[in-house]
This record gives sequence, C-alpha cells and structure tokens, in this order.
Amino acid sequence: MNPHLYLLFILLNVVISFGQNQKTKQNLLTVEGLIKQGDSLKKINKDDALKIFNKALAISLDNNLLEQASILFKKSGVIYHTKHEYIMAEYLYKKGIALDSLSITSADLLYNISLIKSIKNQQDSALFYLENSISKYEKFKLNEAAFKAFLRAGILYKDRQIYEQALNYSIKAYKGFDSINNKQKLADACTVIGSVQNHLKNYNQSLQYHFEALELNSIANNNYGKAVCYTNIGNVYSNLKETDSTVLNYEKALALFKPTAPQYAVLLNNLGSAYFSLNDFNASKNYYLEAIKLNENLKDTISLMYSFNGITSLYLEHNNLKKANEYLNKSSKILSTIIDKNLELGYYRNKANYYEKTKNYQKAIQSQKHYNVLYEKIYNLETAKITQKLQAQFDYNKKENEILRLKLKDNENQYLLKEKTKNIREKNLTLIVLAVILLLLVVVYYLFLQRQKTITQKIKIEKLEAIYKGQESIKKRISRDLHDIITTNFDGLRLRVLALKRSDKISEKVDEIATDLKKMNNQIRTVSHRLYPLEMYMGKQKFNDVIMSRLTEFQLYGKVFVELENELPELLNKQSLTVQNNFYGIFLEVLNNIEKHAVATKLTIKNSVDNINNLHFIFEDNGIGITKDHKEGIGLLNIRQRAEILEGTCSITNIQIGTRVHIYFPISKNG
Repeated sequence: MNPHLYLLFILLNVVISFGQNQKTKQNLLTVEGLIKQGDSLKKINKDDALKIFNKALAISLDNNLLEQASILFKKSGVIYHTKHEYIMAEYLYKKGIALDSLSITSADLLYNISLIKSIKNQQDSALFYLENSISKYEKFKLNEAAFKAFLRAGILYKDRQIYEQALNYSIKAYKGFDSINNKQKLADACTVIGSVQNHLKNYNQSLQYHFEALELNSIANNNYGKAVCYTNIGNVYSNLKETDSTVLNYEKALALFKPTAPQYAVLLNNLGSAYFSLNDFNASKNYYLEAIKLNENLKDTISLMYSFNGITSLYLEHNNLKKANEYLNKSSKILSTIIDKNLELGYYRNKANYYEKTKNYQKAIQSQKHYNVLYEKIYNLETAKITQKLQAQFDYNKKENEILRLKLKDNENQYLLKEKTKNIREKNLTLIVLAVILLLLVVVYYLFLQRQKTITQKIKIEKLEAIYKGQESIKKRISRDLHDIITTNFDGLRLRVLALKRSDKISEKVDEIATDLKKMNNQIRTVSHRLYPLEMYMGKQKFNDVIMSRLTEFQLYGKVFVELENELPELLNKQSLTVQNNFYGIFLEVLNNIEKHAVATKLTIKNSVDNINNLHFIFEDNGIGITKDHKEGIGLLNIRQRAEILEGTCSITNIQIGTRVHIYFPISKNG
C-alpha cells in the first residue's frame, strides 16, 4: 500500500473516532441534562417528568448508552411505583436489569422489585430479589441504598422468624446508618434489632436498642416513631412480667398515636389485659370497652375478637356472668370470620368457664372438648411451623455455603475449599441431628402433654359428675328444710295472729310472735347460706373472713356467745376451694345443730396443727348434750361424710356439760 494512502487512512479513522466520541459526549450531556430536568419535575408533575425521561431514554438507546438507559428505566419505574402501577413499574425495572446487570444501578433495580413483591405479599420472591440486590451492593463501596437493603432483609427475616439472619443484616444496617449519621434510619435499625432480641428472649439487650431508638426519634421529633418505641418497650416489659412498667409505656404510646389508628386500638386492648393482671377491674373494663368501640368503627374483626375474649375473661373472673354471656354471644356472631385459631381457642376456654360457673356442666364438658380438639390442631400447626423454620434455616445455610464454595473456586484456593466443605458437612450433619432430636423431643412432649390432658379431663369430668350428684342431695335437704319452716312455723303463726283478736294479752302475744319470727328468719338465713356457693364469697373476701362473718351472725341471732381460744389459722385461706367448701359445710352443720338442739348459751372453738400437718378443730358447747336419736341424724351424718371427703376424722361426744365435736384432716402449707 502507498505510504501516503496508509497515513491518510489512519488520519480519517482518527477523525471519525474523534467525531464519534464528541457525539457520544454530547449525547451523554444531553441525557444528563434531561435527567436533571425530569428529577426537578417529578415532585410537581409526574406525567411531565415521565415524558422527559422517555425522551432521554430514546437518546440513550439509540446511542448505546446502556448505563444511562438502565438509570432511566429505574427512574421511570419509580414514578409508576409511586403511582401504585406496580405491573408497569416491575416491567421497567426488569428492562433496566436486562440492559445493565453489572453496575450498582442493577442492585437498586433488584431492591425495587423486592419492594413490589412485598406489596403483592409474595414474600419468597421478595427475599429472592433482595438477596440478589445485596450480593450486588457488596461488590461496590457500600452506600445508603445498601444499608436500606440490609435493613429490609432484617425485617423480612424477622417476619419469617429466622432470627439469626435478621440480627446479622440488622446489625449491618445499624453500623451503616451510624457511619453516615442517618439518625432516622438508625432508629429504624434499632427498632428491628430490639424486636429480634425480644423474640430471642434477650430482654435487656432488647430494651437497650428500643431506648436508643426512642432517644433518636425524640431528637428528630418523630411522634409516630416514639409511639412505636413506647409500644415495643411495653411489649418487652410485658414479657418480663413487669406490669407497672408495661402500663406506663403503653399509656405513653397511646398519647402519641392518633385515636383512629389501628395501633391505638391494639394498645387499648393491651392496656385492658395489663390492668386485668393488676386486678384493676374498672380500668381493665374501660380499656376493653374503648378498644371494642374503635375496632367496631375500623371493622377490624380480628382485633375485635381479641377484645371480646379479654373482656369476657374479665367478667368471668369477677363472676359477672350476665355480662360474660353478653360478650360470648357477640363473639359467636363473628367467630366464623376469624382465621386465627388462637382466638377461637380463647373463645371456647371462656365458654367452658362460663358454663362451669353457671353449673351447666353438660355444656361445660362440651365446650372443654371443643377446646381440646382445637388445641391439638394448633399444636400440630406449631410443630409444622418449627419444622418449616428449621428447613428455612437449613436452606439458608446451604445457600451461604454454596456462595462460599463459589468464592473459593474463583480464588482457586482448593485447600480452603476442602476445609470449608468439611465444615459445611459437619455443620449440616449437626443441624440435621439437632433437628431430629428436636422433633423427637416435640413428639415425646406432645404425647406426654396429651396423656396429662386426658388424665386431667377425666378427673375434671368425674369432679363435675360428683358435684352434680352432691347438688341433687343438697337440693333435697333444702327442700325438706323449707317445707318444715313453711308448714310448721308459718301455719302456726297465721293461727296465732288470727287468735290475737280474741286475746286479752295482745302485747305479750305480739312479743312471742316477734320472737318466733326472729327464729324463722335465722332458719331461713341458714338455708340461704347453704344455697349461696362459697366461691361467690371468695371473690370479695378471704375464707377466714367468711367464717368470722357466719360466727357473728350466729352469735347475734342464735343468742349463743362464741369464744375463739385462738385466731383462725392463715393456712385455711391457702387451701383449695374443695377443702374450703367441705370444711365450710361441716362448720355450718355444727352451728345449725347447736342452734336447733343443744339449748346452749356458749360455744368455744379451738384449733391447732400437729407435727404431721393435720389441722384440728374442736367445737364445745354448754348445752344439753347429744341423744342417741340425734347421733343418727342427717346433720351429724353430713359432718362425718364431709370429714371423710377431706381424708380426715370426726368424733362427736358428750362432755360434762354439753357436746364436743372434734374434726381433723391433712392440709397443705402451700394450699
């Protein structure tokens, strides 16, 4: 070739190349100018901004400016994203990735797709795109977008109850936001870490992060963030059983949330539960009622059911059975719409409790059986969740190990690869062994729990049947007592009142009638005490106070002086309701026999506890003693039967003046 032509050819190539570079630079400047123009417009008019971005995109595609085109696909996608046009937004994000899958822009695009998948409740896909996004970010110098991705991963793994990964990513986000001094995002990272630590039962660490989040939100004057922090702190104190601190923080949160917000209703319900545990009936009731009203307005049936269960339990605890039944009926109307089985479980627990308290033992047993069947279903679901969680943990570790293997392969470090592979196998083997052991423990615990529940239910049903038979016996006796009072006393009084017309000593006769009426009043009062269940008193006063109240009435109406040689033992207050019921029955029979038959003016009561924990009670009156006929009476027979139920002994004997009743039975010092 002619040297001159060769030089000319080279010169022409240089000129053409220079011209192309100049054109590329000019197009790049044009595109960047349009991007700035679109950015300034998107807050004012999104549609106009889209037109500018589309114009810039056309120039980028025509001139093979792939990096700029990818950025423009992202910016256009974000506009559709904010307009809630998610299909179009996802399409544009994927177009951007197809053009440029190596730059940090592709990490942003993958992160944005993850957000859309979360909005669509496609959490598995969301996690997939998020993990890919993070792997891209980690190849570049970490920036605020990467820290947001870490925080997002922490939240998603927390929601999936994979707490190790959640904590790992959240701490990365915490360190990142701290390094760039982003206080608000740092507060969000603290909140996520605090919640994860709470789930892991690291309560002190949880409180540390929640208080740090509270301080950061206070500096930023973020009332919503502060409200969330107070709520989370209250939740931790609730787990620690520190109810006063729980209430304090919930009330602080309540003051910051808007009264129409769903979180406000949740807090009202939580406060109702907290005051319930503090035995503050009025405060608990008021918060539950306020929560119910707000949830009805919000049409939130799940939260409403929580409030219905709470207030029903409250009324049952305080024996307001009418109100409890009212809310049970309200609960039943929305029960079919509730998918949360734990709420349904609470409903049947309350229902069984209600029917037991109203003495409808057949329905109580039916409700308890419903509860048992549902409990077994929930337990099986929880077991399945544990298995899924272990599988997810295993899959995550497997994926992490695979990533590590690929990195080692890229570095051609075969020795390290072998060592890591060995560790992976050992770790996986350990995980599998632990999973098998855990599943075996779960199965053994489940079988043990079922056996215990079967035994408990059998005892409970036998107890209910025994109570039913006992009630029938008591009804017959009360019927006979009422018959005696009415036929014997009232008919006699009627005749004596009619005779007053013909009597000269009216005043004397009136006094006699008044005395007889007083005796009848005392007899009816005695029957009333038998009718009124002991447990109805126990919600208002201690068992010893009930005994003292009966003794005061007996002394007042029976005209018998009562002497307690020593105070009633505090151990009586700690005994089970069954022990207290039977002792109370013995006590009433003793007083009744003294009043009816003994013709006594004084009753002496002694008590003591011997060295083998038998409680002794001795009742001595100064009456006429006990006859052979009285020894065979129903009242004394009832005393002996109740003593046998208490696994104790009863002796009834005549003394020099009067009668002596001595009972003793084993007691528990812890109730």
